Amino acid sequence: MIVKEKILPELIVHPSIPEEVIVAYEPLTIETIGGDRETSESITGTILLKRMADRYFNGKSIDVFTKKYEKPQAYIDGVEVSVSFSHTQDAIVAAISTSMNVGVDMETTTREVHERLATRMKSNEEKSTLYEDNALIRVWTFKEAALKMIGTGLRKPMNHVTVSTENEHHFNAEFDDGNRAKICSFIHQDHWISICYKLLP
Repeated sequence: MIVKEKILPELIVHPSIPEEVIVAYEPLTIETIGGDRETSESITGTILLKRMADRYFNGKSIDVFTKKYEKPQAYIDGVEVSVSFSHTQDAIVAAISTSMNVGVDMETTTREVHERLATRMKSNEEKSTLYEDNALIRVWTFKEAALKMIGTGLRKPMNHVTVSTENEHHFNAEFDDGNRAKICSFIHQDHWISICYKLLP
């Protein structure tokens, strides 16, 4: 692995992000030689989380354990915290919370998504205005952030999550088992970023 110049993660400050959730962004500056994409993303996600813990948790270290197709597990000083990360071709975003269960997804605002995908994403209970008022790629980030929060990722179909609108940056998610969560969503550095969160039990 070749590491280019070390940079500090950029703390994302947006009024829609709950104060219990720390979100950071950085351009991808790490090239992984060999291995598959999943391994590369696990490495870069873990490195960003370690930088965040060092910077935003008073120099504490974080232990991150990733397993294919499962949500990462993380511990700061032996106490479990909720983490999530997401990549595009040129950037990475990560979220950490000690009191919220979190899931984050990021996509470039220019990414095209075929309209036929909307029929596979839409739950029976969703209003069509969700898809009329938002770019389809933004709705994708709502759904994937929610599925990352519960730990299934895209192993569970997106139409198992029903999203409703509160306002421009806040949305509600309801899962097929009746559980509910909140979503905040905004543009940062030409990316849609959505964070799904719910108080830990």
